[in-house]
Amino acid sequence: MDKKERPAGRPAYTYIAKGKYWRFRYRGFDAPLPSQPGAPDFEAKYVECLALTIKPAPIAAKPMKGTFDFVMGKFYEDVEFRALATRTQANYLQFGKRVSKYLGDCMMQLTTMEMLAGVRNTMKIGYAEVIRLFISRLYVFAGDRGYVLQGLNPALRMRRIKSKGPGHEPWSHEEIALLFQHATGGIRTLIIIALCTGQRPGDVARMTWSQVLADFVRVRQRKTNELLTIPMHPVLRAELDRLRAQGPVSGAIVRKRSGGPIGEEGFGYRMKILVRNIPDMPWRTPHGSRYATAAILRDAGCDVDQICSIIGHRTYEMAMKYLKRRKLAIEAMAMMVRHSALPALPPPLALAAPVSPARPVTAGTTCKADAAEVICRFQPSAFAEERSLAFIAG
Repeated sequence: MDKKERPAGRPAYTYIAKGKYWRFRYRGFDAPLPSQPGAPDFEAKYVECLALTIKPAPIAAKPMKGTFDFVMGKFYEDVEFRALATRTQANYLQFGKRVSKYLGDCMMQLTTMEMLAGVRNTMKIGYAEVIRLFISRLYVFAGDRGYVLQGLNPALRMRRIKSKGPGHEPWSHEEIALLFQHATGGIRTLIIIALCTGQRPGDVARMTWSQVLADFVRVRQRKTNELLTIPMHPVLRAELDRLRAQGPVSGAIVRKRSGGPIGEEGFGYRMKILVRNIPDMPWRTPHGSRYATAAILRDAGCDVDQICSIIGHRTYEMAMKYLKRRKLAIEAMAMMVRHSALPALPPPLALAAPVSPARPVTAGTTCKADAAEVICRFQPSAFAEERSLAFIAG
C-alpha cells in the first residue's frame, strides 16, 4: 500500500492510501474517510471512528464515606499505617486490593459475616487468617475515627482458621558441618552471617557493608523495625576480612551479578540447590539457621534474656519448641534401646547363582519363557517372621 509523507497537522490515526484516499487506522481497525480533512463529512466520520476505537478513560469516583475503599484510603494515609514495618505495609496493601475487589463499595456498617467469609474463602489457607485480622484492624480503625459504630467488628466473631506449615527445623551440628563442607561462594558467606548473627534470611541477604562496624554488626530488622547491635563473631570477622582482601567492598555483602542484594528468595534458592547436592542431607531452610543459633547459644549457657537479645522473643519460643521436640525424641529412643535391644539380624539377602540350567529348546517349543535362562533368584530369609517383631513385645 503506497503512502505519502505525513503532512503537518494531519489528524491522528489517519494515513493516505494510493496518494489520494484518506483512511483511519487504530489497532487493527481500518476504515475509509470521505473527502479531505476539514470537510464536514470527513470530520463527522473521523469523530465516529474515534468513538468506535478510542475508549475514554473512566472517571474515578470518590469512594463513599463508610465504605471499605474509603476506610482503607484513610487507613493508608494515617500514621498508624506508616508506623508499621515495611513488610507489614506491603502485605496490607496486597490484602487491601483483595478486599477492594469484592467489598470496595460496600458499607462497613452493613457488611455481614457471610460477606467477609466470602472474601476469606478466596485466599489460600495460609493467608485466610491474616486477611481476617486485617479486616478486623480496619473495623477497629473505622470505629476509632467514627466511620462505623464503636465496637462493631464482625471479623472478630469469625472462627479462627488454624493452619500448620512444615515449619523450619533447626540445623544440627552435623548438618552445619555438612553445609560448610559443600558450600562455596556467596551461599557460604550467607550461612556464616546467618549463624553468627541469628537474623532472618531476608535481613541476612540484604545486609550491607555499612552495617559492619569495627566490632559489631548493626541490623534493622525489617519485620519488627527493631535496631540490634550484635558483637562480631570471630568466624564472621574472618569471612569479612577474606572478602575485603579480594578488593574494594561496598553495597550489599552478597550481591547478584547485577550488583544488588540477592534478597530472601535468592538466599532460599541457593540454599535449596546446596541441600539438594549434598548426599543424604535432609531438607533444610535458611530460617532454620535462626533456631540453630538459638540452640548454640543455649548450649553455651546463655540465659533467656541473652538469647532474646540476639534473635528476639518470638523466635526464641519457636526455637525452644523445636529443640525440645528433638531432645524428647533422643530421650525416647534412648529409653527404647535400654528397654529392649533388637535381635541379631542375619546378613542382607544375597543373590543366588542360577539354580538349574536352562531346559533345551525343542522343535515343538513355542513359548519363549520356557527357553529363557534363569538369571538370579532370591534365597529364602533365615530370619523367621515370628522373630522379626519379637523385640516389640519385649
